[in-house]
Amino acid sequence: MKMKVATFEINDYLGHAFTCDCGKQHTTRLEHVRVCDHVKEDILKYLQEHAYHTVYMIEDENTCRVYGEELEAYLNANGIASDRVILEADVVPNEASVFRILVNMKRQYDYILGVGSGTLNDLCKFISYKLSLNYGIAATAPSMDGFASVGAALITDNLKTTYDCHVPTAIFGDLDVLANAPLDMIKAGLGDIVGKYNCLVDWKIAHMINGEYYCQTIVDMVYKSIKEVVAHADGVMTRDKAAVKAITEALIETGMAMGFVGNSRPASGSEHHVSHYWEMKFLFAHHAPVFHGTKVGLATPGVIAMWKKLARDGIDFAACRKRVKAFDKAAWEAMVLDRFEAAAPGVLALEEKAGKNDIEAALKRIDIMEEKWPDIQAVIEQELPQPEEVTAILKSVEAAYRPMQVGIDETMTRDGVILAKEVRVRYGLLQLLWDLGLLEDYSTAFVAYYRNY
Repeated sequence: MKMKVATFEINDYLGHAFTCDCGKQHTTRLEHVRVCDHVKEDILKYLQEHAYHTVYMIEDENTCRVYGEELEAYLNANGIASDRVILEADVVPNEASVFRILVNMKRQYDYILGVGSGTLNDLCKFISYKLSLNYGIAATAPSMDGFASVGAALITDNLKTTYDCHVPTAIFGDLDVLANAPLDMIKAGLGDIVGKYNCLVDWKIAHMINGEYYCQTIVDMVYKSIKEVVAHADGVMTRDKAAVKAITEALIETGMAMGFVGNSRPASGSEHHVSHYWEMKFLFAHHAPVFHGTKVGLATPGVIAMWKKLARDGIDFAACRKRVKAFDKAAWEAMVLDRFEAAAPGVLALEEKAGKNDIEAALKRIDIMEEKWPDIQAVIEQELPQPEEVTAILKSVEAAYRPMQVGIDETMTRDGVILAKEVRVRYGLLQLLWDLGLLEDYSTAFVAYYRNY
């Protein structure tokens, strides 16, 4: 069976094994998605049909108040036994949170059911995987794209780390609950989706330079989701249910896309890496958290502006080879120790293992870039919107469009470009600029873009 991206709705992707022109067979263990009014009835039916009689519910103080208590009472009244753990409102997905969830378990369970969004979903995913239990999520806000992905993003040893786990078997969203989520969380979901403009180009150019696996069908699937969200953006400020449903289903579908290819390429690129760096710096400074999608949306136009500058200015490949040969490893290590603080040992260990900054490997990639530069330039020019278009979308929903609006100063903005590639082994614009010896120069252009808006 083939994927028919142009006509498929969200549940059409479930329960099938798709043969694809990319050479892979795409499938997902996600069984059921329902985003509608009165979804608790669907949750009960799903649990009953699968004989999940005893459920462990993972919530936080906010999600318990807005939906968890109502849902648990309804399930209990209809024969589903449950226990729950209620985490603090601004829970951090770290070792302490994992321990608290485990220590509050009172018996053996048939199923884990999360009530919440990003952090709670990641914790449910990780815990359920380690315990070999299935899990589902009752989403309370359309704020991020990890609902249906295999990865759980946790903070371990002070470093943001994504663990390969499993996808939920079911995702539910009550439209009344989702539409009444904090408006900043709905805007964050939109921000996470517009970030896909860049990550898809990161992926395609990594395929061109490194021969990395690439699937055009999955790319088309994600582009369709982007278009749906942008088309409904004018409904965000009024909490229009059609807009909220479009954002929620787009976030779920991009998570499914990650599951189909087995990694986060269809949904995460350089814009996410900059966001992860900013998030770590906020944690070190005990800064109030800023939603993941908000930071992704913020980083996206600046990253696109760097791509456009690269295509516009062209590359002096001979000069780039000289620059990369002059890489000062000792200076780089000193910068990592200074900027990454408690996470620095993990960053240094990752580089030792992955060799992202290996000069000989960079020189080989430069040779390929030079050979394929006209094709790379065409991708940048044809497949990315202008950065101003993305900024206009953010402005239209009164979302943050300058890093300073969420407490990110120009030094931290610039460092996000210079250092973000160190938190992931993933080839994209940031690694490409490092290969060319242009990363610091382009970090200045990144900062300058935001000064103009």
